[in-house]
Amino acid sequence: MKVSIDSLAEIARYYDDLMSHVNYDRWFTVAVEIAALLPRGFCHLDAACGTCALLRKLRGLGWRSMGLDLSLAMLREGFRHAPAPTVFVADLRAVPVVSQFHYITCLFDSINFLTETADLRLAFRELARALRPDGILYFDVVTERMILDHFAGRRWTERSGKLTTTWESKFCRESGIIETRISVKNGPESVVRERVYPLSVIAEAVEAAGLHVVQAVDAETWQPIRRKTTRIDYVAVKGNPELFRERLAAKAERIRDLMQ
Repeated sequence: MKVSIDSLAEIARYYDDLMSHVNYDRWFTVAVEIAALLPRGFCHLDAACGTCALLRKLRGLGWRSMGLDLSLAMLREGFRHAPAPTVFVADLRAVPVVSQFHYITCLFDSINFLTETADLRLAFRELARALRPDGILYFDVVTERMILDHFAGRRWTERSGKLTTTWESKFCRESGIIETRISVKNGPESVVRERVYPLSVIAEAVEAAGLHVVQAVDAETWQPIRRKTTRIDYVAVKGNPELFRERLAAKAERIRDLMQ
């Protein structure tokens, strides 16, 4: 989880332990399959990279990758465990590069942490600006079903090794805002906020940025989106969507096979 201010500073040191259940391999698999559509030697950016868990895996393949995140505490945590790839502190709403990357990933519902529609639109414009012509953006979002099934109106305690973490979430369906308070070892609370957007708003923001959605699927299966879908994977391109759609079709079939 990543936010628009460094509100994770208090729990950054525990972040990887708290997220130890997260299946980064799924994102890794999809990211690698999509990358096969790119020219050899492509440049990659992992936007909102957090502690660099996914970025390290991708760099391990020899990718020319770098990362950005707004949270300095999260980036520092990435360096604490092992030498991190090239990273920099930056806001999704102000990406400090232009036409540099063939491929941008922005995953683990980082887009949902933009809680204002204007910020959502600005972030997509900035990501599009950072892409080269014919570049690809792979991002995901969580759905209301995810929030209702796992977070809304819940207070719970998790124990992982020596860590005891208390979580409390409140959800306003009218605004789409989910606010979660997290306390590790009874320490200071961190408050993180996400917003669930209607799919039409996501699509409009992507198109307004000059990108074109060529794939929007259930992230767990890469099958069509259903009422029970909790996370959606998007692939958008800065170029002719029909050409990419045709090339992506075979990859999508392979990804579906790998998800089984």
